[in-house]
Amino acid sequence: MDINNIKMVGIDKDTPLELREKASFKNIGDALVKLKELGLEEVVILSTCHRSEIYFYSQKVTPQQIKEFFIEYFELNEIFSEYLRQICGLDVVEHIFRVACGLESMVVGEDQILSQVKEAINTAQAFNTSGKILFKLFRDAVTLGKKARADTGIKDLALSISYIAVKFVQEIFEDIKGKKAFVIGIGEMGQKAIKNLLDKGADVFVTNRTLSRALELKEQIPEIHVVPYEQKYLHIASSDIVISATNAPHYTVSYEKFREVYNERKICMVDIALPRDIDPRIGQMKGVSLYTLDDLKKTAEENKKERLSLITVIEEMVKEEVKEFDKWYKTLEIEPYIKEVSRYAHEVYNTEFQRIANKLIDSSEKDKENIKIALRRVANKMANKMITYLKESAY
Repeated sequence: MDINNIKMVGIDKDTPLELREKASFKNIGDALVKLKELGLEEVVILSTCHRSEIYFYSQKVTPQQIKEFFIEYFELNEIFSEYLRQICGLDVVEHIFRVACGLESMVVGEDQILSQVKEAINTAQAFNTSGKILFKLFRDAVTLGKKARADTGIKDLALSISYIAVKFVQEIFEDIKGKKAFVIGIGEMGQKAIKNLLDKGADVFVTNRTLSRALELKEQIPEIHVVPYEQKYLHIASSDIVISATNAPHYTVSYEKFREVYNERKICMVDIALPRDIDPRIGQMKGVSLYTLDDLKKTAEENKKERLSLITVIEEMVKEEVKEFDKWYKTLEIEPYIKEVSRYAHEVYNTEFQRIANKLIDSSEKDKENIKIALRRVANKMANKMITYLKESAY
């Protein structure tokens, strides 16, 4: 079994935003099914704001075929293929481990990616597209991600994109206490932005396409003001800060509708959605400062410097876990032999017990059970010795 059959093709945060938003998987289940039809033995899709990656295990399907799938599925031109990265074998193992640990995130050590990695494998399992190898790979990645954050304490320093967005706004206004902030979308990123804005003393208004969800959030966070979705433009125009973080596949803040209500007051808008929520033309209007995910990189880089010492520690943890996965993978080749040794050991002790038991007519059931246990222990010890030898030979 060649470990190079584990492969990955995808784009990440270094790909231009306009291309990332075009290649963002919205119906992962549909894509998984189509990929399986190509002949992949196992496949998992990791789709986030910063990356669209297809992890797969196949002896026949090549990375080039997956690149062609990307282009066809998203109806892109051939130029897009220049940004598609392909890796295989232990490079894939190291990559997903680094991703889960937050080492490949714009905000190093952030927590959100860990839940996204977990969700990726759960979705693949739900659609029966993952198998023994990718399940093990992603499960180990999640376990390592948790351990890295807990053992190093980087989780206490990790800042989400939502936090960075608020910090970015604060640098522009110097002080956002008392400023009117309007948050569109109350998913995970939106809620984090809301909490961070409240912590900085902003007067926070929120809206969501589903009003009931916004009202439920107000029960949890009474300080917020809920705005009906159809009134969002009036509140955007009267706000100092606007942060948009929905999952909509189209602009939720259109240029035409915003222009009708805008009075040229100073507004700082931060679009942390992918695809983007806010029409880019709005950023060209007088008084409006519009920032996207890519504009947050500077602040993210400053935070990264504070974590350099912890990053080194986590990178060593990643290297060790890559070695452990490699060992596990190599044992797959000898798995049939291990099963045969275990089966034979069970057969031997059971046969020998039956032979002895027939001669122990006067022995109690307890004595017979003790003899059976003893024989099983001997057989297991001999089997384990042989299995250990097999594993060491595989390494």
